[in-house]
Amino acid sequence: EELRVMNEELQQQSDALKESQLRLQNQQAELEQNNQQLEEQTQQLEVQKEALEERNSELLKVQRRLREQAIEVERASRYKSEFLANMSHELRTPLNSALILSRLLADNKGGNLTDEQVRYADTIYSAGTDLLNLINDILDLSKIESGRFDIKLEPVPVADVVGALERMFSPQAREKGLEFIVDRQAPVVTVETDRVRLEQILKNLLANAIKFTEQGRVSLKVTEEAGRLSFAVVDTGIGIPAEQQGVIFEAFRQADGNTTRKFGGTGLGLSISRELARVLGGDIAVESREGAGSTFTLKLPLKASAAGPADTAADVATPEPKFPAARPLSHAAPQDRTAAKPLFSFDDDRETLEPGRRVLLIVEDDEAFARLLFDLAHDVDFSGLVASTAEEGLQLAREYLPHAVLLDVRLPDLNGLTVLDHLKADPRTRHIPVHVISGEDFSQTALKMGAVGYLRKPVERDEIMRALDDIEARFQRRVQKVLVVEDDAVQRESIAELIGGADVEVVGVETGGEALTHLAAGTWDCMVMDLSLPDLSGYELLDEISGDDRYSHPPVIVYTGRDITGDEEARLRRHAGSIIIKGARSPERLLSEVGLFLHRVESDLPLDRQRLLQTMRDREKFLVKRTLLVVDDDVRNVFALTGALETQGAEVVVARNGREALEKVDAHPEIDLVLMDIMMPEMDGYEAIRRIRADDKHARLPIIAVTAKAMPDDQQKCLEAGANDYLAKPIEIDRLLSLIRVWMPEPV
Repeated sequence: EELRVMNEELQQQSDALKESQLRLQNQQAELEQNNQQLEEQTQQLEVQKEALEERNSELLKVQRRLREQAIEVERASRYKSEFLANMSHELRTPLNSALILSRLLADNKGGNLTDEQVRYADTIYSAGTDLLNLINDILDLSKIESGRFDIKLEPVPVADVVGALERMFSPQAREKGLEFIVDRQAPVVTVETDRVRLEQILKNLLANAIKFTEQGRVSLKVTEEAGRLSFAVVDTGIGIPAEQQGVIFEAFRQADGNTTRKFGGTGLGLSISRELARVLGGDIAVESREGAGSTFTLKLPLKASAAGPADTAADVATPEPKFPAARPLSHAAPQDRTAAKPLFSFDDDRETLEPGRRVLLIVEDDEAFARLLFDLAHDVDFSGLVASTAEEGLQLAREYLPHAVLLDVRLPDLNGLTVLDHLKADPRTRHIPVHVISGEDFSQTALKMGAVGYLRKPVERDEIMRALDDIEARFQRRVQKVLVVEDDAVQRESIAELIGGADVEVVGVETGGEALTHLAAGTWDCMVMDLSLPDLSGYELLDEISGDDRYSHPPVIVYTGRDITGDEEARLRRHAGSIIIKGARSPERLLSEVGLFLHRVESDLPLDRQRLLQTMRDREKFLVKRTLLVVDDDVRNVFALTGALETQGAEVVVARNGREALEKVDAHPEIDLVLMDIMMPEMDGYEAIRRIRADDKHARLPIIAVTAKAMPDDQQKCLEAGANDYLAKPIEIDRLLSLIRVWMPEPV
């Protein structure tokens, strides 16, 4: 029995061993299978690794190529920008001298040219201006292509744009015997875009329509659909063949391009218009049949979106300079009452002016502040005219002859000091009181130029009201009072005879003590004084007045025949916060300066006084015996500028580059102002200006930068280098003289 039991146990163990052996065999087979799979996976991973490494290698090559291409694109963009700057300089520099010299010949100040020769000079000037417009078109197109074209997005009143175009093109259409129709169906009030570029596009389209239409009509139709505004220019002209419609938007391509074509042109207008439309987020379409007229349609989004100009580098605004440079002024006729309303959401009083009510002109580009000034003007019973640009302000001043002006300095198109200079240089507007309001301190310059007051922004309401009350008080005073401080009785009587009149009471005193007594007793509108007095010197008298609030502080004209040293001049000018100092050495100049500060209407003066003032203006005496440094490497520009300035009586020193300019400035301490070209060999204008400014002796020497203005940041670079102002070629003589008057130190 025991053996049987043991055999059964052994049998069971044998069966268990067999099962265990079988399991081990199965596991071994599975392991072998797994090993085989792992080997296959390992091989696949190796293949994938090799493929990944190969792909990474390809990606590195692609990245390297992209980096090289990006560097190449950046280099090409830089080369294109440099080309634009150089080409602008090379084209405008010879044109600049041609325009200046032809303008000088056409003016015929010497009276030695015949009428025919004057017409020749006018023709040369006109042709040069046309060439300048062509250069500007080419450079505009290049800037757009290189992505360096700046735009300014703002709400633009559609009615103002359409009205301005109607006024501009209606006379041209009538002259050709065409009917000009404006059909404005869109209910839209404003569109967000760049007004200047929008008008540039529409002017191109309308000018083409009138040029290519011999009979019939030209129309401008404005509609709105699906958030887009459409401007359709329709004509009944020659039309465009279907095969030509695809190429007319290419630069320098024309539908009629043969040598016997009837209609001329450069072929740039449509190309620039199409690119501008794209920058503004829109497009231009054309429909036309040969012999049956054409329709060009500009479509723009009502509100600028990221799909439009934001995708380009064009909407990167140029940093605003610390002192905006001047730009050319339009010469609208005084009787032209077509000044566009400012781009503000409120209307001024130009359509509802009441006869006999005083008018205040507000020249301010900030809408909120302009509205505040407009409302305050109503509070003191003034009608208000509002201009958002300097050009519009000058046009309104000449057109309406307001009773007073509130003027900002930082304006989008022209600095306010140049506006002030134009107002005071024009006999029609010279008498108008101008109160300057600015965020920067140009008070000494503004007061010297004839402003009645100066306020620094930010200003409180009470300060503005005091300024308006001061203007109001000037109108209440029928007779203005002038104090003449002169120890010579004959001289005192002659001054009183010269400047006196029914509207001016002249009180003469012999000593400084008498002058202080009168200044403490009442308000005076102006004081004319000599520096040599029996009891006090003129310097001591001015120190006493400025240091004691008991005395009134009228504008002071120092009228003396003695020479004044530089230290004495500096001492006098310390009082410029409330005193205007003029080195008046002739009767006509004294009459002019007194009239400036009393704001007398020149046409109301006696005829002999008017003739005296006209004689003074004809002589342009402000540049006589003044020394100017002209820095330019182009002999044609030097010749033209020298001729223009010497005609005005200036003495000109010439430097051919920046390094020579440094030497000339040190060698000629009598230099009053520098005209500095920017692009020059050896040392450019930027570096020369910085070097001049680094010397304390020349820290206050006025410098006007002159350049071809190819790139949008040129102006800012000039001002950052230390220039007082900026002038773009080609130079307009009137504009140059205006800037020189603004920045030229006053002679003594």
